[in-house]
Parts: sequence; structure tokens; C-alpha cells
Amino acid sequence: MVESILIVLIIIAVTLIIDLVIVVLAKILPKYKPTPVKLSRFEAGNVPVGFQKWKLPMQYIGFMVLFMTLEPVAVLLLLFAALPTIDVYAITLIALVMFLPVVYVGYDYSLEIAKLR
Repeated sequence: MVESILIVLIIIAVTLIIDLVIVVLAKILPKYKPTPVKLSRFEAGNVPVGFQKWKLPMQYIGFMVLFMTLEPVAVLLLLFAALPTIDVYAITLIALVMFLPVVYVGYDYSLEIAKLR
């Protein structure tokens, strides 16, 4: 039982450290000087056809930050669900609480980039 708790605590610590490293790197890395083409909605070079149905106030970098931080934890939750000895509900609740700061930082970063448009 103690070994299982220790493994869960180590995994939680590793995920927190990874999240912290991603946030710190996002703040430390130099800001680029965006051009109007780079900040446009159709960055991939596709010609716009008509009006967009709705605008998402998030560009790709915000989505990438959210995906890279949330996806490993979701995979770990799926792996934990296969183990009958670990309390999956408690781990899921802890993971959901840990998701909140990551979602906030990723979405805030996306809105910051969207203001540059």
C-alpha cells in the first residue's frame, strides 16, 4: 500500500514539475516580432473563403500548451484506471484539480497572443 502511494506521489510530482517547466519556458523564451501575416487567422497559407462561422480567441500555441500539459496526465489516468488496487476516483479528482492551473495559464497565454492580432 505504501509503495502504491509513493508511486502516485512521484507521478504527481513529475507532472507538476513538467507543467512548471513548460510555463517557465513559455515566459523565458524570447518574444518574436510578429508580422501581420504571422498573426493572421490563416497562417497556414490557405486563402480565406467567405466569413468564418465563429472566432476562437486562441491560436495554435495556446492549444499546443494545453495539449502538451493535459494529454500526459490524461494518459496516466487511463493507465491508473486499469489497476484495481489504486483508488482511481481519488487520483482522478486530484488530476482534475491539477488541470485547473494548466488550463488557466494556457488559455491566458492564448488570449495574450490574440490581443496582438
